[in-house]
Amino acid sequence: MKSKVKRLIVSGLALAVIGGSLVACGQQKKEKQSSSQSASAPQVLNIGTTGVSKPFSYRDNGKLTGYDVEVVKALFSGLKQEYKVDLETTEFESILAGLDTDRYQLGANNFSYNAERAKKYNFSLPITKNPYVLVVRENDNQIKSLDDLTGKKAVTEVGNSGATLLENYNKNHSGKIDIQYTDQDFIKQFQDIEEGKYDVRIISTISAKQAIKEHGFKLKIVPFSDPSIYPDAYLLLPKTKDGDKLLKVVNQQIKKIYKDGTLEKISQEQLGASYLPDEKEINQ
Repeated sequence: MKSKVKRLIVSGLALAVIGGSLVACGQQKKEKQSSSQSASAPQVLNIGTTGVSKPFSYRDNGKLTGYDVEVVKALFSGLKQEYKVDLETTEFESILAGLDTDRYQLGANNFSYNAERAKKYNFSLPITKNPYVLVVRENDNQIKSLDDLTGKKAVTEVGNSGATLLENYNKNHSGKIDIQYTDQDFIKQFQDIEEGKYDVRIISTISAKQAIKEHGFKLKIVPFSDPSIYPDAYLLLPKTKDGDKLLKVVNQQIKKIYKDGTLEKISQEQLGASYLPDEKEINQ
């Protein structure tokens, strides 16, 4: 009897040990699977855009779209295992602030190049050829250059390239331009120019052409005599280790969608024509 009880006890202990080992192995397997899944999870890219800069970033029946938005989607469409794109709308100046604080890893909103921005941010390869112009009333034949803006009311938003151009002019000239800052979108600004509240807005060619055509504004476009004034538009990234790494990925993908025709297709669909940068700019 004692021998039988002893055998039962030994068998029970053996089963307990085996059971414990199986549980431990199962737990280790789950932990390994969890760790593996975590390691392979795509990196979330928070991308800042305004959602009110048609045709580059706007809402169509509630859906966020536009040239810059669709370009970003195309850049990462083949990299879904590596990256998850999260587009967030915000004020224009908040995009730059978000890049400074790592809230955003990329800014997409028809950004042009200027020296001040280049000190703080990485510029991608160009994604559009889109030089800046002067927008004035149809019957205004006086404004043909920055020098003609002395004493005139130039409307702009804080932080954009047009504002930088105006501010730099005032720093370097005795005659001052009357810079009027606003947080209203450029469609309202165009309306105010038409009604005489302001005299001029410096803005990209594509935005000006489409807004004047779509809204029937009695305004006209005056090109700068110097075609090198903000000729292209780019995506912005922070100047950090992670930003530098992402820049290489973005530029590689820009070259890819330029070469395979995707960028041309987006330009035709969103901008109504081909506004692609020169090939030599892409292959630099």
